[in-house]
Amino acid sequence: MSMLKSTLKNLFSRPVTVRYPYQKTDIPENNRGRVVWELKKCIWCRLCEKNCPTLAIVTDKEHRTQTITRARCIACRTCVDVCPTNTITMEPKYSDAVYLREKHIYALDLKPFEYRIIQIPASERLVLKKKPGEPEVLDEVVVPLTEPPRETKTE
Repeated sequence: MSMLKSTLKNLFSRPVTVRYPYQKTDIPENNRGRVVWELKKCIWCRLCEKNCPTLAIVTDKEHRTQTITRARCIACRTCVDVCPTNTITMEPKYSDAVYLREKHIYALDLKPFEYRIIQIPASERLVLKKKPGEPEVLDEVVVPLTEPPRETKTE
């Protein structure tokens, strides 16, 4: 009898979930969010790349860029903790849902916390490193950050 009661109650009540991204959600204060860089502080030591457990970060010293593959990043905060210059922070925001996998490229020629978006070709999705001779840029967009990320509390 209690199962029927529970079913009827849930059938006629409002859903518990939110229709994200159509409705904005309340982000908890201690949410890790996603990784962002302020490259003017970076000393290009590559500790973030070496310590990333999912190999989501690629540092290019020659071109002075940091690339993160958002689909690989698990927001573990390891890169933030190992960065000696506090270049990397966590932005308390969810990544937007996308149809294609993307790389976010932070470069010195952009404003702080801005990045370029490059779609990952299907041929690279299962491979960890870019194959020589393959074009990297399919579509490029610069995304400005409306406000600098606030520091999140860690326990």
